[in-house]
Amino acid sequence: MKLIFIVNPAAKNGRARKVWRKLEKLLQSSNIPHDVLFTAKAGDGVKLARQVVARESGRVMIVAVGGDGTIHEIINGIESSDNVVIGYIPAGTGNDFARGTNISRHAEKALHHLLSHPKVSRYDIGTYGGSQISEGQFVNNIGCGFDAHIAQKVNASKWKPFFNRLFLGKFVYVFYLVKELFFYQPTRIRLQVDGKSHTFERAWFATIANHPYYGGGMKIAPFAKADDGALDVVVVHNVSRLKILLLFVTVFWGGHRKMKEVTMVVGKKIHIDADDVLPLHADGESIGAGNITVSAGKTIHIIANGSINTTDE
Repeated sequence: MKLIFIVNPAAKNGRARKVWRKLEKLLQSSNIPHDVLFTAKAGDGVKLARQVVARESGRVMIVAVGGDGTIHEIINGIESSDNVVIGYIPAGTGNDFARGTNISRHAEKALHHLLSHPKVSRYDIGTYGGSQISEGQFVNNIGCGFDAHIAQKVNASKWKPFFNRLFLGKFVYVFYLVKELFFYQPTRIRLQVDGKSHTFERAWFATIANHPYYGGGMKIAPFAKADDGALDVVVVHNVSRLKILLLFVTVFWGGHRKMKEVTMVVGKKIHIDADDVLPLHADGESIGAGNITVSAGKTIHIIANGSINTTDE
C-alpha cells in the first residue's frame, strides 16, 4: 500500500511543521518509502486529497498530519473512495478525531502504531447540505448556534496564535465563551430526526455528533459511536446564561447529560432550521449559516486503535 502524508505545517501555530520534521527522520531512518504533500492555505487539503485519488489506481494510505480541520479537509477530498485508507497524526489544537478513534496524541507513538499495527477499521462519517451552504462531510461533529458562533470568533481571533505559542490554546475558547455569553441571543430551533419533529424554545445550540468528543476533549455526546450507523443529536435549550457556564464545565466528563435543559436524540437523518439564521460549523470549521440537513450512512476506512470495529483488509 502506497504511503502518502498530507501535512498542514500551519496547524497549532506552526507546531505541525516541527512534528513532521521528527516524523520524517524516523521514516528515513527506517527506510520507509513515502510521499509528502504540504498544504499552504485553507482548502488545500481537499485539493491535494482529490489529486491523490485521481492519480493513484492502487490501494493508498493518506495520512493527515495536523488538526481536526486537516482531517476534515482530507475526508472531503477523498469522497469515500474505496481505494483510500486514512491515517492520522494529531498535531493540532483540539485533536478530537484522535480521541474519538483512540489514536495516541503523541505524534511519534501514533506513527509507530500506524506502521506496526495497520489494522483497517470502518468509520462512519456524516454528510450535510442546505439551501444556503455547500454539501460536505464531517468526521467528528456538526452544529449550529452558540458553539458555531464561538468557533467563528476563535478562528478569526488575533489572540489564537499567541496562546497557541504558549500551549494555552483552550484559553481563547474560554475567553470568547465568557465574552459572547452576554450578547448571544438564543432562538427557537425546529428539529426533525428520522421524520419525528421536535421544537425547542430559547435553544442555544444543537450539535450532531459522530463520537463523544468536541471542542478539545469535551464529551458532548458521551454515548455516540462512530460505527453504529447513526448520529447523536444534543440540544441545549431554556437554560440561563449562568447555567451555560456550568454546562461547559460538566461537559468535560459528560455530566451535562443529566441536566433537564439538555435533550439527546439518536437518528440517521436530521434536519435543523430556526427562527434566526444560525451560524454553522463542521469539525470546528465554519461552513456558513442557515438550515441544514445531515445524514448518516457513509463509511471510510481508517487506521484506528481498537476503539471501533475492525476488519482484516
